[in-house]
Amino acid sequence: MQVTIAPHLQSTYQLIKCAFPNGIESQVYLPLLALLYDEMSDRNLAEVLAYYTGKDYGVVLNDVYRVKSTDIPSAEAITKVKQRLLACGYEDWLEEG
Repeated sequence: MQVTIAPHLQSTYQLIKCAFPNGIESQVYLPLLALLYDEMSDRNLAEVLAYYTGKDYGVVLNDVYRVKSTDIPSAEAITKVKQRLLACGYEDWLEEG
């Protein structure tokens, strides 16, 4: 299937696809949002995660808000997600921004 996500979100989409080729497991979904939250706008983060997961954009946007207010993931969970992203070029992705 051809990816039709906005060009400025392509590298983020590819990073997530590399780290989670079989989809994003429920136990890493919120830690992933929390990790990327500090690097992206709320709407861009919601857009790319909604596209990748097939979830409704509004639901993902609310999840983005949730990880910084009521459902803050543990540092350990965020670190585990970061390790998966590092193996897929997370540091290079950070330098793009």
